[in-house]
Amino acid sequence: MARKPTNPYYHPQEQHRQSAYAHRESPYNEHRASPAQQRAAAARRRKAAAKKRRHRFFGVLVTVLLACGVVCFAVYNLLNNLVTGGAGALPEEIGTEDALKGDVVNILCAGIDFEEGREYPNGMGFTDVILYITFDMKANKISMLQIPRDTYVGDAVNTGGTGKINAVALRGETDPPISALATLINEQFKLPVDYYVTIDMDAFKAVINAIGGIEVTIPMDIVDDKGNVLHAGTQKIDGDTAEFMVRQRHNYGNADIGRLEMQRYMYSALLKTFKSFPLSDIIKVMPAYIQYVKTDINLAKMCSLAGKVIKVPSENILMFTMPGEACTVNGQSVYTAHLEATAEILNQNFRPYSDPVSADQLGLIELQNTVSSVNDGTGQSMDSIDDGTAQWGQGNIQSETGDSVSSAPAA
Repeated sequence: MARKPTNPYYHPQEQHRQSAYAHRESPYNEHRASPAQQRAAAARRRKAAAKKRRHRFFGVLVTVLLACGVVCFAVYNLLNNLVTGGAGALPEEIGTEDALKGDVVNILCAGIDFEEGREYPNGMGFTDVILYITFDMKANKISMLQIPRDTYVGDAVNTGGTGKINAVALRGETDPPISALATLINEQFKLPVDYYVTIDMDAFKAVINAIGGIEVTIPMDIVDDKGNVLHAGTQKIDGDTAEFMVRQRHNYGNADIGRLEMQRYMYSALLKTFKSFPLSDIIKVMPAYIQYVKTDINLAKMCSLAGKVIKVPSENILMFTMPGEACTVNGQSVYTAHLEATAEILNQNFRPYSDPVSADQLGLIELQNTVSSVNDGTGQSMDSIDDGTAQWGQGNIQSETGDSVSSAPAA
C-alpha cells in the first residue's frame, strides 16, 4: 500500500513541473547549472550591466553638452550684443559682391560729434571724421581714404541745407542712421560698404585714458586760438591731449586738410597700440567701447578680422585723402572733389579686384578745379610715420608708374 505524502501542499503534478524546468538556467538555481553555464550567465549579466552604464553615461554626456551649448550660445549673444551695441545692419545691396567677399572687406568708420545744446532725434550727430577702409585680405594690404567732412554732396541730398557730407547721417531717415551715409558713399564714390563702425568722440578720450595714455609722434607744434601749445616730438599723451591733437585745425594753412594730415599720426599710434594690445587692456577699454561704439560687425567676424589686421605690415597700410579744394556754394564753405584725381586713387587702391570706374561715372560733384597741385595718386604709408620719415603735407609712396615722389600737398 502506497504511503501518502505528509506535505499538505503537495500536488501530484508538482514533481513533474519541477522536472520540466530543471534544465533551464536561472540566477536562482545556478547551483544546478554546469560551471560553463554559470560563467556564460555571469558574462551576459556583466555585458548587460556595462551596456546600461554606457547608455547612462552617454545620456548624461549629451545632457551636459546641450547645457553647455545653450550657455555658450547665450554668452556669445550677450557678448555680441555688447560688441555691436545692438546696432542694425547695412543694406545688403551696397556690400561687396559675393565673388569677392573672401578676398576683400570694406568698412566705413565714422567719428561722431555732438554739439552742446542741440537735439539729435535719431541719436546721430555730425560725422566729422569719415574714414573708408579697404582691407585686401588676399594681398594683406589695407588702404584708408579720408573723406573731408565738408565734402559737397549736392542739394538733392538731405543735409539740412549745408550740402556737406558730415550731415548726411544726421539727417538720414534710415535704420541705422549711418546707412544713409554708407548708401551715399556707394552711390557717389561707387564703393561697396560691408560694415560700419561709429565712434562717439567721447569714446576716443575714454579709451585712451583707460589704457593709461598712448605714445604718438607729433610732427609739428599745434597751437590753438587761446595759445595752448602741443609741442612736436614723440610723447605719451592722455585722452584730452589726444582730442586736442585731432580736433585743432586753425593753425594749419589748409585748415581741415591739415587736420586730416595730423590725424594720420594718431591712426598710426592707435594701430601700433592695437597690434600689441594685451588682454588686460582689452578688458580696460570694454566699458568705454560698449558705451560709445556701434557696429554691425559681429563678434566672430571682429575676432577674425582683428587676427588678420595685426599681421599686416605697416608698409602695407596706406592712407589717402580725397583730392579736391575748398570753395563756396550757396553761402556755404565746402570742399569739392577733383574727379579725375579721385577716380585714379579709387581705382588703384580701393578696387583691387573690381573693374575701374571712370571720373564721369562717379556720382561726386566737382564745383571747380582751380588748384594745380592736388593729390596725384600718391599716399602715405604707415611705416613712414612709424620710423619718422613721413613728410608733413606730402605723400611718400611712389606711384605705380615709378615716378618720383610728388611734393604736392596732400589734398
